[in-house]
Amino acid sequence: MIEKLKLKSQKQFELIDITEQVKSAVSKSGLKNGTVTVFTPHTTASVRLNHNEPLLLQDLMKMLYRLVPIDENYSHDLFEIRTGIKANERSNGHAHVKAFLLGSSETVPVENGQMLLGDRQSIFFVELDGAREREAVVSVTDGG
Repeated sequence: MIEKLKLKSQKQFELIDITEQVKSAVSKSGLKNGTVTVFTPHTTASVRLNHNEPLLLQDLMKMLYRLVPIDENYSHDLFEIRTGIKANERSNGHAHVKAFLLGSSETVPVENGQMLLGDRQSIFFVELDGAREREAVVSVTDGG
């Protein structure tokens, strides 16, 4: 079963907790044992697992900005020499690099209809180039 979650980010960088929406998709699927994969089809977003604690989320944001600063000169943002540019193209080389480092999906085992997340684990959609409308794809797979 595949379910597409519609999301709306509010900030340029944002961690959106989608754990409950993913739990709901697993429940609706009737899956007893298997896996659930959450994937983003966007090249400037990510899906990650971590603790939903505001100060930790702030630390993660600071770390990403230190590793991949917005104000660097990214070749991707040189519109005067790039080809195939869309009219509404953003200067977002930094967001592409961050997404490349973070990855686009997470897979969680499901046992007896429950995701086997750790006590403090949450599933996050990581917006790296907002604010905008986004999508996360939830794929529930039977373990056989």
